[in-house]
Amino acid sequence: MKVVIIGNGIAGNQVAFSIRERCRETEICIVSAEDVPEYDPCSLPYYLGGDCEKKAVFRRQKRDYKKHNIELMVNSKAVSISPETKTVTTESGMQIGYDQLVLAHGGALFIPPIEGIGNKGVFSCKQLIETQKLKTHKGKSAVVIGSGAIGIEAAEALKKKGYAVYVIELLGWILPALFDEPTAKRLEAAMEGYDIRVFTGEKVLQIKGQKKVTGVITDKREIACDTVVVATGVVPGVALAKTAGIATGRGIQVDRHMRTSVPDIYACGDCVETIDACTGEVAMFQLKHNAIEQGQIAARNILGESVKYLGAYAFARAHFFNTHAVTFGKTMR
Repeated sequence: MKVVIIGNGIAGNQVAFSIRERCRETEICIVSAEDVPEYDPCSLPYYLGGDCEKKAVFRRQKRDYKKHNIELMVNSKAVSISPETKTVTTESGMQIGYDQLVLAHGGALFIPPIEGIGNKGVFSCKQLIETQKLKTHKGKSAVVIGSGAIGIEAAEALKKKGYAVYVIELLGWILPALFDEPTAKRLEAAMEGYDIRVFTGEKVLQIKGQKKVTGVITDKREIACDTVVVATGVVPGVALAKTAGIATGRGIQVDRHMRTSVPDIYACGDCVETIDACTGEVAMFQLKHNAIEQGQIAARNILGESVKYLGAYAFARAHFFNTHAVTFGKTMR
């Protein structure tokens, strides 16, 4: 049996190595658009701020794949799937056959329709290559658009690098997907104690500059800056699944065995929508611990077990500005 996994993130690697732990004979191939082995995206702000070296970002080395007889195809973006012929086609035109396919390619950074967002000096911390560009960028003043965990951690990292830092959040408080307002306001106060300006309830209208960033205009003010970090969340990657006739909603739809609507195709990680373990409702949880468990469930079912995923849960922890923050479950607010 040959298992092809599209995506070299946490979910995809969990599938690959979970299969290998249980079966030596299965042929495993990971198809990755990036040119590096698995790394932890949550570590990128720490690398940016100098809290860890680049090597600490990686969860695996290329030798780990060779040791476990897992083929890692880097620089190989999958562009189409043919369920009829059971093949995956890459950007270079290569066709890869499969018996079982796993979609674990995550999502893409949501790029808001802001004038000037393509200017030189606009970055993200979604991928290692973008973080490396930001790390070597010579700037003095940065605006972070969005205040999720990655945005807040990026703000702290830039402050450590000597930047003047401003955070702009469209909603009424920072970390709106994780915390209720009273908790978020305490964290906001901690940030301002480190001389980071936080503006909530503001919409960015324009990034100024002809070719490079010179400032940001919101619906309430103008801020001079030479650097912008876009941290506006991740959109699940559903285009590949849609063109293959796989059912999608906000994400790729899967059952409790992580199977999609097309036979012999599974999906897991940030690209799927799943069940909220607290409410039983369909939900999106783009969190590492859920990706790991989903990858394990998919692997076991691929190998013939019948294991059900009981649902995702909201658990997140972060440490910034000498403050430990943990959230679990749902707030009634």
